[in-house]
Amino acid sequence: MKKFILPLIILLSIHLKAQSLEVQVQDSLTLSPIAFSTVSFSNNKGLISNENGIFELIKTELINQDSLFVSSIGYQKASFALSEFTDSIIFLLPKPVVLADVILTNKKLTSEEIIKEVQKNIQKNYEIGLVKNKIFLSKESNSKTERFEINKFKSSIKEINNSLLDSISNNLSKQNNSSLEVLCYQFGNIEEENQKINLIKARETYNKGDELLESLNEKLKLTLKENTKSDSYFKIKSGLFGGDLELDGLKEIDSADVESILEKNKADLKRKTSFAGNQKNTINNFYSNLFFNEESTFNFILKPNKYIFSEPKLNFIGDDLVYIIECTPKGSSKYKGTLYINADDYAVIRLDFKNIKPLYKFKLLGVSYNRYLREGKVLLSKFNNEKYNLSYAQIISRQSYSVDRPIKFIEKNKNVKGRRKQNQISFKIGMAFDQQFKTEIQVFESTKMSDEEFEKIIEENKVLPEFLNEFTTNFWEEF
Repeated sequence: MKKFILPLIILLSIHLKAQSLEVQVQDSLTLSPIAFSTVSFSNNKGLISNENGIFELIKTELINQDSLFVSSIGYQKASFALSEFTDSIIFLLPKPVVLADVILTNKKLTSEEIIKEVQKNIQKNYEIGLVKNKIFLSKESNSKTERFEINKFKSSIKEINNSLLDSISNNLSKQNNSSLEVLCYQFGNIEEENQKINLIKARETYNKGDELLESLNEKLKLTLKENTKSDSYFKIKSGLFGGDLELDGLKEIDSADVESILEKNKADLKRKTSFAGNQKNTINNFYSNLFFNEESTFNFILKPNKYIFSEPKLNFIGDDLVYIIECTPKGSSKYKGTLYINADDYAVIRLDFKNIKPLYKFKLLGVSYNRYLREGKVLLSKFNNEKYNLSYAQIISRQSYSVDRPIKFIEKNKNVKGRRKQNQISFKIGMAFDQQFKTEIQVFESTKMSDEEFEKIIEENKVLPEFLNEFTTNFWEEF
């Protein structure tokens, strides 16, 4: 039997591999990958290569008559007939270097004069009223475990011992990655309390851990369940700090118990509401931090006295002539920025930013936290309403934190006569992590709406992300 299974597995893997092809786009001179290349087909479908220049070609979704086109800024476009395409690498030729244009204009203004013009035209240029936006939200996170150790371990449950804890800590992933993509409608304006959201679809992928670690975690969960009462809870104590931990996750649902089913349904609805709320908060942060909002962190325009502005430079973004101005903080402001201002209507159409000071630091009683990086870009475009609105934004942030604390878990039960204290687990934990987050928002549609239309919007969020081991290219095909 074993002799038969192994060849079968090999044949299956070869067959699956034949259905798709991983292709990398490279510079023909340097052989370095070309990130975020545009890949399109003659049937008007397309995709983008990742930061390593790699994309997946799923052959079953394409017809033999299709052609493949690959392009990137600064390179010559390449095309191929898909019926003959089998390569795993595509080389793009760099375009010849073109000398910068000499721009002749009578728009000789100082940076301060340009900033004043931007201020005067905010109401005219930017959509501040209620709008309906169709939004694609992407989140990526990477967490690196730099240190994880448990000492002075004691437990009244003999099955939970040093050996089990050591096995779990030794098999923890040193690096954990996750990705989330969400498509939704967002309604509102730049005011945080005036925003609603309706999710359409979502997917995510993350490190689920290997089989050994999963089995160890299941063993720990099963041991707790067998050694604690169903109506118990854990009292958590760490020095002066403490709290309660319910054991709902260890309870089984009886399919014949109506009350249990109702509780499970409530928990599912709570998860969906919480998931929608998290995405809403993320989108809210993008809109409430637009530079023309008085509460915005990026107050280069509304509070210019806090910054030193460079001499303006003229250049083109597409067909638009723009002023480019660097902003450097004078005092306590934590961000520097680059403004791209349309020379015709004095609208800021792009803002790049990066912190130059740590954003938040905390260290007390064995707990430390440092949010040390936040950088990104914001692009604004005109939609059907003829005013500028957010069209794309990206934020990359990094933080580190560590904990060195003694911890006690004390099982308690209100329904037990006499001493309520049951089991106890105590140990000293030391851990340190470094995390990076990248969040992107792409606005596909933006239309104005009335107060009456906004009031009628009901948030009915019943969507949870579908888990996939890896992102396939056809998940969003229907959109």
